[in-house]
Amino acid sequence: MRRRYFLLFIFILACQKDLDITEFSSDFSDYKPELRIEALILPGDSTAIVRIDKSFLITDTELYDCRDNDFGQISLNACNTIEGIWHGQEDTDTIADCGNWNPFLHDIGSDGEMSIDENGDGKYEGWEDIAPDDDGTENNGSPDCGEPNVDNYAEILPGVHNSLCDVYINKISDNLTETCDFHFADTAGHFFDYRYNGGKADPTLEDIEMINYGAYVPNLDCSNNYWGDYDAQYEFNCDCSESGFGIIKSNEPIVLSKPVVFFIVQDSLSIIECSDHSCLQNTTSLLNGTEYDSLYFGRYSAESYINYASISPNVTFEAIQYMYDKQNNEFKYFHGHPAVGTDMFHIVNDVCAMREKVLSDFYDGVGNGEWDEGELFADTTDNNMYDSGEYFIDLGDDSLDVDIYYYEIFTFSESYRDYYYYSQLPLDDPERTNLRDLSGSGNPVMGAFGSLSSEKIFFRIIDCQKYNKSNQSICEDSDITHDVCKWHDNIILPEYGYQDSLCLPANY
Repeated sequence: MRRRYFLLFIFILACQKDLDITEFSSDFSDYKPELRIEALILPGDSTAIVRIDKSFLITDTELYDCRDNDFGQISLNACNTIEGIWHGQEDTDTIADCGNWNPFLHDIGSDGEMSIDENGDGKYEGWEDIAPDDDGTENNGSPDCGEPNVDNYAEILPGVHNSLCDVYINKISDNLTETCDFHFADTAGHFFDYRYNGGKADPTLEDIEMINYGAYVPNLDCSNNYWGDYDAQYEFNCDCSESGFGIIKSNEPIVLSKPVVFFIVQDSLSIIECSDHSCLQNTTSLLNGTEYDSLYFGRYSAESYINYASISPNVTFEAIQYMYDKQNNEFKYFHGHPAVGTDMFHIVNDVCAMREKVLSDFYDGVGNGEWDEGELFADTTDNNMYDSGEYFIDLGDDSLDVDIYYYEIFTFSESYRDYYYYSQLPLDDPERTNLRDLSGSGNPVMGAFGSLSSEKIFFRIIDCQKYNKSNQSICEDSDITHDVCKWHDNIILPEYGYQDSLCLPANY
């Protein structure tokens, strides 16, 4: 019987067929947009942000118009002024779409992948080969659906946001209620995105783009300490009647989650004896006033960690690492992931003690400004050779590598924890969302109202081998190498024919 089921499964897989989703558009012709609300209090930043977006069909051709029109339809001169790319005909068009679709970089066809012919025989039969698009969209000189920078965030997000709501959040403390009103701002928040540069793995710093989005933010008359009261309760309210969506409110007040506390290994035995947040703060050796001391790790050091703790039942976290872009003097997103403390591995008494492994190396985020063999280029002369002045993609090459980072660890209010971790449930499931539509029958509304409390700790990677030509005193100087380097005698590296003393990570 098992064999029969297996054969049937193979048969089903063999009969798969790609279907155009537009074929089913009539099934959703009566679809009515709904609201999705993400309302967040951010105590670490002394603010809050409320994003209210409208749902839409993926067949919506007004939103997904397959055009590169980030800056609208404008003249050639106006497009050049803002350094955009104009898609009109100079001799015939006075205005045309202006965007950021580069024909030398983004004309890769509707499948979103550049064709690859490793041996250049035109047959695309190799295991790494990718054939050109059958629809002829690759290298056709025009933006097409599915290509990079066509219907990107800058084009789509303004059409998704609902900016016509009256939003306010109440704070209830000592039986007194305060109100903070919000207003809509076009650039209220941001996130990071990897721009397409011909290779999506390990992007350079220039290819990590900050995307702004519109949202509601507190009015200026709301005090900063409004958002940091861990003993208060908060209620969310918004009236979207003007845009046809009614009144939405949180079904019950929320309380803010306490942030994590960073500590060093030497603090561990004392940390796990704590029973409240104040004890964690008073016990750690890293906290000086309201700021944490920076940490240092030897490059290529083994078993390097950042330790942090919270008080149970606050045992769910989001860990995000950022890296420092020296040229632009800003931090950019590196990576992030959720983390959950368990009774078996992390929870001792009332304390949830976690650690985040540090990749103790530099990030290769900057190129050398020159074309090197193997880098992609726009062959405008069609001679299959790079010529000076042709556009090329400058990949990382160990110059100006990133050595400064920080980790930001977030804790969740109960309501936002459910929204984040119950991702297997629909967005409007009552177990996942705590928002209710008061203008109707009190139905759940997609999204959540909650808090994300956070703490940051900065760290730097020290290249101990930089001091190999120095001496032991420099290698182990606390002011220079911050106690993460050690002078090792009689290091034997047979592969290099080396036997001598070296400055290496202390835990080498």
